Amino acid sequence: MSKTDDKEFESKSTKLEVCIDSLESAINALNGGADELELCSSLAEGGLTPSPGLVKEITKLIKNETKWDNLQNNKKRKVNVMIRCRGGSDFCYNESEMKTMLSDIEFYKELGVDRFVFGALTDDQEIDIVNCTKVIEKARPIPVTFHRAFDLCKDPRTAVADIIFLGFNRVLTSGQKTSAADEMALQLLKFLLANYGDKIEIMPGAGVNCDNANVFVESGFYIIHSSCRKIKLLVDVNSDLKMGTNEIYVTDESIVKMLKEIIKSHS
Repeated sequence: MSKTDDKEFESKSTKLEVCIDSLESAINALNGGADELELCSSLAEGGLTPSPGLVKEITKLIKNETKWDNLQNNKKRKVNVMIRCRGGSDFCYNESEMKTMLSDIEFYKELGVDRFVFGALTDDQEIDIVNCTKVIEKARPIPVTFHRAFDLCKDPRTAVADIIFLGFNRVLTSGQKTSAADEMALQLLKFLLANYGDKIEIMPGAGVNCDNANVFVESGFYIIHSSCRKIKLLVDVNSDLKMGTNEIYVTDESIVKMLKEIIKSHS
């Protein structure tokens, strides 16, 4: 597959995907000019499958996009749904977990989402060919991103080749480091772009912000991923019995706008 063969590669200007886990964050991201939303729950756990209510409300917002003053070129902003039924860093799923996630895909296809986000590994930290095949087949014709489970793979070259073979058309990666802006991470990201960028979309994510976004744009990446978040303080309940923290993360509209301006000025 060449870039000209896939609509995902038609636009040469860098796009911004913002990951969100609330309707408030989605509205802020849309107002800020995000091109795509990655819908999750529990971003503190790395992102899990979002609730039906959240997806339904955001898809309604997108359908009424003409109400947004910052809609660019009449292009529909995209709704991308995370498929991950539990936390944990292993990404090794059993039969019951796979049944749950395949059912989630079937359900969200009915809502007309634009993309799914998924990743599964074996115990040896290689791409789980069997379970990934099930997801690709269930999602078809909706495209699927392979998420940052890629960053745990022992051999990124073998992993990206497997991902392409399976039919994923985008991979989200931090370059196998904590931040995609890390020097070693950038080396891997640029290697992936140079050697596989005509077959799959390489999307840098993790640690991407207004201070370093220009590096990814100038390096030729067509899409970058960020949370654009800030801390929001909740009411501090005066009780010795704690039900959770009084701090949550919310996407900041001004950060999204700033990031979009940086992308535009360096494209």
